[in-house]
Amino acid sequence: MTTTTATSAPVAHFDFHALFRPVLTVLRFTGHFVVALVGVIFLGSASEH
Repeated sequence: MTTTTATSAPVAHFDFHALFRPVLTVLRFTGHFVVALVGVIFLGSASEH
């Protein structure tokens, strides 16, 4: 029983890390996309004035 808990704990930790890395990549990509979008909106509003 204790062995099962000890075995599943690192697996859960590794699974969390494996899931967290793509999320971090998506957030980084989304951040760049938002910055580009805000830049386009800012340039568009600046050219209007």
